[in-house]
Amino acid sequence: MKSIIKILTIILFLTTLLTYSQQPDNWQWMNPKPQGNSLNALDFVSDNVGYAAGIFGSVLKTTDAGINWTKLPTNISKNFLSMSFPNENTGYIGGGNQLMMKTTDAGNTWSNLQLPVQEPMDTMFYVLDIKFLTANTGYALGFFLMESKIWKTTNGGLNWTVHTTGGANYLKELFFIDENNGFAVGGSFVGEVIKTTNGGLNWALVYNSDYALISVYFLNLSTGFAGAENGRVYKTTDAGNTWNSMWSPSSLDINAIEFVNANTGFGFGTGSVFVKSTNGGNNWTEENIGLNSNRQYMDAEITPNGTIHAIGTYGAAIRSTNAGNSFISQPSVTEASISNIKFVNEQTGYAVAGFSAGDILKTTNSGETWVSQISSYHTPLYGISFLNSETGYLAGSINIKKTTNGGTNWVNVYTSFSNEIFGDVFFTNLNTGYAVGSYRKLLKTTNGGLNWSASTIPGSGTFLNSIFFVNDNTGFAAGESNTAVKTTDAGTTWSPMSIPSGSAANNNVFFTDVNTGYMASGAGIFKTTNSGSSWFALNTPSGGYSNVQFRGNFGYAVAGGGKIIKSIDAGASWFIQPTVTSNSLYALYFNTDNFVHAGGLLGTMIKTIPTELIMTPAAGNTNETPESYYLSQNYPNPFNPSTSIKFALPKAGVVSIKIFDITGREIRELVNSNYNAGNYEVKWDANNFSSGIYFYTIKTNGFTETKKMILVK
Repeated sequence: MKSIIKILTIILFLTTLLTYSQQPDNWQWMNPKPQGNSLNALDFVSDNVGYAAGIFGSVLKTTDAGINWTKLPTNISKNFLSMSFPNENTGYIGGGNQLMMKTTDAGNTWSNLQLPVQEPMDTMFYVLDIKFLTANTGYALGFFLMESKIWKTTNGGLNWTVHTTGGANYLKELFFIDENNGFAVGGSFVGEVIKTTNGGLNWALVYNSDYALISVYFLNLSTGFAGAENGRVYKTTDAGNTWNSMWSPSSLDINAIEFVNANTGFGFGTGSVFVKSTNGGNNWTEENIGLNSNRQYMDAEITPNGTIHAIGTYGAAIRSTNAGNSFISQPSVTEASISNIKFVNEQTGYAVAGFSAGDILKTTNSGETWVSQISSYHTPLYGISFLNSETGYLAGSINIKKTTNGGTNWVNVYTSFSNEIFGDVFFTNLNTGYAVGSYRKLLKTTNGGLNWSASTIPGSGTFLNSIFFVNDNTGFAAGESNTAVKTTDAGTTWSPMSIPSGSAANNNVFFTDVNTGYMASGAGIFKTTNSGSSWFALNTPSGGYSNVQFRGNFGYAVAGGGKIIKSIDAGASWFIQPTVTSNSLYALYFNTDNFVHAGGLLGTMIKTIPTELIMTPAAGNTNETPESYYLSQNYPNPFNPSTSIKFALPKAGVVSIKIFDITGREIRELVNSNYNAGNYEVKWDANNFSSGIYFYTIKTNGFTETKKMILVK
């Protein structure tokens, strides 16, 4: 009988593993909104309706003249370089590897188009620009390995023909005055201008400039302008046959050039400045945009009502309604780099910024929106420790700060007179706390921060990045040059731990219980199952990591370049999440509501919930409204280590599902949210719980029911 039970248990376990294969998660931008990825192309079809496209499949739409933008679905993560919308519903986007896609429903769905492949290397071409004159007639400009190509379609992208480029090899942008007359500009060491007068059937090289050309705009058949490197602007008055260099005091590369009328024009490119002309492009002045200088503007457009729009790196989307006298950007709670995130409960959390500028942010709606609490404190912050919703501590450059009113006010409880930087802070209770940082210094308080005693933690590194206590006495610290130490006497003495990471910096230490811990290092992710007595390397994708967090079997780690990896089996295996951002990520927090929050460069904040833990409508009943409340028996049962629970709601309401052990002690709250009427399913991962009998109870709208389940390990 025992052998039969064992076989059944193994079958159940294998079935669970198959069910729990790793899946990609849907990461959402929390700051800036709607997203912070670089935008490369912009096209307005009217004063109010416009589209923008950029890296990692980003396509945005506005219907209120750029005041608000929404992210459209594309279901791919490729980089978009070009865009053209001939009308509000029909649009085209292009990118690397001859990527060309089309929408006919205002960006809600996209289909792939096929550009001609005459030889193997054609599939490597970048679609740098797209210009559609009508819904059917359009042009695309491609470039790869010192060769440019121009494609034309007359049937909405179903078929394309390839046309020569008149000997030009480095083309960047197209401009069509009408169905017959068009130009393309580019260049590497010198500028190139090519021209067509027969609708793109033939192109001729008409001019070479001293500087490489990047952008082009024509007022009419005769008068046009080209933006170039180093602030140069070229002008033609004879249909592009000859060009003259116009004076400009700027050194920016003019990526986009646009004119409001025959006199007033604008050029956008690198940094916080733009160039402007009020005399038909004969003279240009350099003007200040008045916004963050970390941007590069890649495209611009002026709508018929005179509103200037520009988009660029890090999700920049700005507009001016007063001829460039002032610009408005999309809202961002901060542009300082997020160094740490911690939540007090499922709704309330804090984030701090470090590295160059300081900021203190708070959310009360699970990270959907954040508010800056900073007033006069602008130095970097790195550590967060909250005991409850009111009392918390921050550690950073020179100071340790405390709040007793939920962050409304902060006071310094420690100030260094030797320019020390504190990398982390951790409180084990309302009175006892620790801070670590430069010179391997350890500060400890036993009276809520009123007084601090100082000591030095042993190690080869000069800076400590992280400290974590599993109880009042047992704690761990990590830092530069593979420093990793442990205390079992509340910080009085520390003993070294051996991390097989060479001399790499240990950036973050995190424990799920007294025995199980993880270390994020410049050499990878390491794990202990014996309270730090020994550590072993996990099989992670190569590279260093800034932070690691686990809840049960589920874990995440983040790194530079926006890298996110995920594990659902306690670190035994990992896979790289689809790229959300190229911004480096430093902060990570896995909250009790299963939401994972990550933060990093230029105020980047994103969040997700593991796909495997999302409560979804039960299969087969998604369109049915139940007649009565219902709580299913969990399946499988017995189970190891996870099981599914289904429930039904005849009307909307707040649903609570809690799990209790055999003594009646609550051990887990699976659900506590508002749900519409319908059939739902939720999973419980019991990897960190021992074998035995458990009970689960649902409460909603006066309905309560309890059922029993068995965990067999």
